[in-house]
Amino acid sequence: MESIIHELRYNDVKEEDIKTIIERVKNRISEENIDRELVKLGYQKIFTVDYDDYDNYGDDYDFEDDDYDYKGPKGFDED
Repeated sequence: MESIIHELRYNDVKEEDIKTIIERVKNRISEENIDRELVKLGYQKIFTVDYDDYDNYGDDYDFEDDDYDYKGPKGFDED
């Protein structure tokens, strides 16, 4: 339990919200339940990842219109 509280503090969850979350999940402690309570209180998930959120990652980025010109590692010359 102490490591959970430490992680919540590290992620800037208010002390009063930590107490609320712990009280709500005390009989059913799991990463999913803690994250569910975090979201209810307006925080982002800390302990679980929703991989469905990454399905469309980069869809709005135009890779062809990239101003970055990669030259390779330092000292690398193309012939």
